[in-house]
Amino acid sequence: MSTYYQIFGGKVNVVASDPSNPINGQVWYNSTSKVMKVRETTPSAWATGGNLTTARRNLGNAGTQTAGLGFGGYSTVVVTTGTEEYDGTSWTAGGNLGTAKKDLAGCGTQTVALGFGGYVTPAANSATSEEYNGTAWTGGGTMSTARRLLAGAGTQTVALGFGGFTTTSSNATEEYDGTTWTGGGNMGTARYAPAGAGTQTSALAMGGNSGGTTNTEEYDGTSWTTGGSMNIAKRSAAGAGTQTAGLVFGGQNTDKTASTEEYDGTSWTNSTNLSTARASLGGAGTQAAGLAFGGITTVNVTNTEEYTRTTTVTRTITAT
Repeated sequence: MSTYYQIFGGKVNVVASDPSNPINGQVWYNSTSKVMKVRETTPSAWATGGNLTTARRNLGNAGTQTAGLGFGGYSTVVVTTGTEEYDGTSWTAGGNLGTAKKDLAGCGTQTVALGFGGYVTPAANSATSEEYNGTAWTGGGTMSTARRLLAGAGTQTVALGFGGFTTTSSNATEEYDGTTWTGGGNMGTARYAPAGAGTQTSALAMGGNSGGTTNTEEYDGTSWTTGGSMNIAKRSAAGAGTQTAGLVFGGQNTDKTASTEEYDGTSWTNSTNLSTARASLGGAGTQAAGLAFGGITTVNVTNTEEYTRTTTVTRTITAT
């Protein structure tokens, strides 16, 4: 059997304390703790999570990878009021929305969430919003412009809604203070079905419109400016993270896509694809720990996937 020396051309270093900046693959023996350690990198990956109880697309979303929230949307035959909560393993029923909606936006956390805009039946865009406390939804402020297929960012009391569809693509932005919606700076490009991420004063708008676009815009609380272009044009994707550490996944251009891209505040980098290509899905979490759920392939799906970004860690080597 080959030794470490034969494979790597050197001996394992013996040190009294761990190196301050070890390189990937470096191995050493810590004589103080009397353990052998290695620096290693785990590549980005999507892993299968627990399925939604109800297959749906065009749903609202909020929360994190281990405390996600999905609400409303279009199930097999109807627009639904259903809410589901994710604990990192499985989805369970939460309190129903007051009004059945699809094509709505969401933001906040699992226990302090906001759902707004959307499409109600009979055929009409909605301007209403609802607030969730972890148990029940109650009515919130009414948006100035009724619209569907919009994006959201922020929290329940400091929220941002942007883009969408009225009778045409919209560039309108509105800011919510927990009570009232007021107008913000218009987007540079009118669009519907963009993905959103970030906060009210540091938001990210990604893609959108019928054929999909690579266009990204950044909001500073007053105005939108052009950001780096995505590598793949898409609409109806999901977003997560922040303006300087964004994540976009899924969506549609000529067909459904499994594409995942990461944003550093300047440019987008392709990452590991979703296991299931889909559009009109829910998204939550951060760039390092994202959550994808629901959406449509050729049918509405219950699939949930969890994203873990490339990580470099120091690991203790144990005997096997």
